[in-house]
Amino acid sequence: MQDFPDKATLLGAVAEFLDKTVRPALDASDAPNSRGLAFRVRVAAHMVATVAREVTFEGLHDAAELSRLRALLDRTDDPLPPNDMARRATLTELNAELARRLREDPLTEDDQDAIRTHLVRTLEEKLSVVQPRFDVKMRIEQPPEPPPEAPATERPR
Repeated sequence: MQDFPDKATLLGAVAEFLDKTVRPALDASDAPNSRGLAFRVRVAAHMVATVAREVTFEGLHDAAELSRLRALLDRTDDPLPPNDMARRATLTELNAELARRLREDPLTEDDQDAIRTHLVRTLEEKLSVVQPRFDVKMRIEQPPEPPPEAPATERPR
């Protein structure tokens, strides 16, 4: 283990520097191509910030997803993967098994609810890394409410 600051903190500092210092300076510049460069700096800052969040949350999110998949697939007695590479391989294997079961096996309503809960939670975890401002609290499984009807108006005669 390295001394502090950790990788996520360093990456976050680089992202903030790019977004809060470099990009505004480029936006204010009259130099040729400064606008295009400012856009690329903004994209780079977003990418670095995403990697920082991934470094911070990847292990936690993977462990949670692995636990949910093992419960859904009745594989809780399987040994835990010994390292990150094995964990990723196990997640790939279990997700493929879940996809196969969704295609081929009849599901009870309880199974459907448990799978929906797992998929929504996994999506929320992934979005918290790649797009943290996305509102994961909205009910994505519900159709949107229809707009209210406009009041009837009388036509002039």
